Amino acid sequence: MNEQQIPYELLAKYLSQQCTSAELEEVNHWLNEDSEHRLLLNKLQQQWEGVQVDTSAFVIPNKVEVWGKIQNRIRDKVKQVPLYSRSLLIRVSSIAAVIALVLGFSLSFLLNGQKESWQASQFENVVMAPPGQKTQLVLPDGTLVWLNSGSRLSYNYQYSTQDRIVNLEGEAFFDVKKDTQYPFIVKTGAIDVKVHGTAFNVSAYTDEEDIMVALLRGKVSLLSAADQELLTYLSPDQEATVSKRSLSCRVESCDASIESSWHHNLLKFDGASAEEVWKKLERWYGVDITLSNVDASRAYWFTIKTESLTELLEMINKITPIEYKLDGKEVTIRYK
Repeated sequence: MNEQQIPYELLAKYLSQQCTSAELEEVNHWLNEDSEHRLLLNKLQQQWEGVQVDTSAFVIPNKVEVWGKIQNRIRDKVKQVPLYSRSLLIRVSSIAAVIALVLGFSLSFLLNGQKESWQASQFENVVMAPPGQKTQLVLPDGTLVWLNSGSRLSYNYQYSTQDRIVNLEGEAFFDVKKDTQYPFIVKTGAIDVKVHGTAFNVSAYTDEEDIMVALLRGKVSLLSAADQELLTYLSPDQEATVSKRSLSCRVESCDASIESSWHHNLLKFDGASAEEVWKKLERWYGVDITLSNVDASRAYWFTIKTESLTELLEMINKITPIEYKLDGKEVTIRYK
């Protein structure tokens, strides 16, 4: 790994939760470039968690003293965990120096503009899947998560020690590690999905009116986020569609393996409407699709594996004749 290409200052802002949306995208782009990048970030994050400064009191820290504390804790960490190389700890020290300054500025802002305490434990891990890509991660408790295109998952640094709560924007498949002490909760804004150990798919894109939850195995409950009122329970191979606006809930039988097939790099359609098909294809390929002359009653049965967008369009053209035009990420389709 080329040392000069590692964005240490950007990673420092990420670890201290100071990144803008654009910077978060830049971090995720860097992570997706090389599997070693994520390994490095994970190691740096473990070190960062071990050297967080107690800033719960209303004081503006002396940056020299703060940096001294961070260095001391890094040295303590070296004694406890000899797994990390000296070069890695030097890089961690560089990041910690930037973090010390960021913490100082953050506290100054809070003191001057807001009268509420700040704690490092309020920071969140944020993982994003860029358009047209998918991301897999393992949460601290061993729960497996797959993020679909254009999705965002966040969770507190106290995850698995005080709760197991994640926030989701977009679509994700969860294979949850069983834990009788802490239920696993997915917050989507309008509803909470609560489980102890199970596998299920949640689709909660911000540009869609409904939230959809499909259960592969186990049991889940859907609750109103506002007052925790129970909306419904789901059993395996059931799918709930919940209106974000009214919280009206419809439960239907489904093939949950099809609904979640995307996390196996397969996209299956079994009698899906044209609108649903093209919406999912937009996310699958990371493009914007404009349709015209669509027959709303048209349904599709097919599976995508490794086909390119052009191959896919030619395949659909054989099923239902279409005219299409590709212009970068813009795709125009007209049914004949």
